[in-house]
Amino acid sequence: MYLAELISDEKPHYPDLLIKNRASLDKFATKSLKSNCNIKNRASPTMQKILISGYIGFENFGDEALLHVLIKYLVELGIQRHDITVLSNKPDVTSSTYNVNAINRWNFFDVFNALLNHNKLIFIGGIFQDKTSFKSFIYYFLQLFFAGLFGKEVTFFGTGIGPFQRNISQKLFNFGLKSVSLMTVRDQASAEYIPHSNNVLITCDPAWDMEADYSFQRLIKGINWQLPVLGISLRNDKYLKSSHILSFADKLSRIINGMKDWQIVLIPCMPQEDSPVLYELQDLTIKKVNEPGRIIMLETFPYLSIPQQAGVLASCDAMIAMRYHALLISLSNEKPVFGLIYDQKVKSLLDFASQVGIGFKDDIDQPWNYFWQNMQHSIEKAKLAKKKAHELNKRNIEMLKKFLG
Repeated sequence: MYLAELISDEKPHYPDLLIKNRASLDKFATKSLKSNCNIKNRASPTMQKILISGYIGFENFGDEALLHVLIKYLVELGIQRHDITVLSNKPDVTSSTYNVNAINRWNFFDVFNALLNHNKLIFIGGIFQDKTSFKSFIYYFLQLFFAGLFGKEVTFFGTGIGPFQRNISQKLFNFGLKSVSLMTVRDQASAEYIPHSNNVLITCDPAWDMEADYSFQRLIKGINWQLPVLGISLRNDKYLKSSHILSFADKLSRIINGMKDWQIVLIPCMPQEDSPVLYELQDLTIKKVNEPGRIIMLETFPYLSIPQQAGVLASCDAMIAMRYHALLISLSNEKPVFGLIYDQKVKSLLDFASQVGIGFKDDIDQPWNYFWQNMQHSIEKAKLAKKKAHELNKRNIEMLKKFLG
């Protein structure tokens, strides 16, 4: 499995809007702000066949949410679902879930033919980096290269870029960018890996516009959604040690024993990676509490629709998470979050929303206490972040309009 996610060591910087190569974009950006962002009534583009590439089909909520939002925008802009094709690890599941075409991302000939037979390619997610896997970077670079070779139009839709640990990766990426006509990236750290000559808007992650479906609440037994819920989203990571999990278990047990009515829901946003860690946390916490029934492992999470999964995250009154999109969906629904920083994208998001977070080398006690004592302050900051992200996401939509022509 080639997991490609953004992991950056650069210090983030988040003004309300940053634009690289401003001279070439000021005119377009000004026009974008003045334009009507109601995209549902736009005339249907003609002869558009769209190919989408990202980390799709791996039961990773964040990447599936990005795909869900992009397909929604494409349909609202007049693209027919039968003209949309997704490269997926599980094409049958992807096709039935989104009612679009899907092909096996590992079948070279099918991918090659898809690049030939589609006139536009859209990349989503944090896939162009080599810190997690150089093979994964080469996989996406080859798509970028052949798309350029075949004269296809290419865009990056609110993507995360970097880091590149190898000089050859940066050089190949720079070469591949010659094929990219328009692009938006989700943070300043991503823009630092893009040559100044390229047109790029720094916006936000498109999943800020992911809608939540709360119908799941009647399907899940054992959780009273009318009472306070603390969501927990952890993932397997080399920096997450047993000592950290034991410390979290101690903190959570104090919540159960000392805060009446609160429930703790463990959410596996990518079950293959997350479930073992969450089960370990559940076992350790149960040993320390008087009411173990208030600690629930949400095993049904992967069987919910993507909007329902977003609904689970949005229903939590507070979120403690490593997962980027678990934090983001909570923030987009004006909920306070406590971030566990395992890579730069998480820190960038926390800085963007002025939320509390710690690295695994940091002492947890003071930030933890501050979080619980100042939860209303975090809620107000989440509201401001949501408003700012809404404005930034308009740039994603306008760039997509321009790309489709």
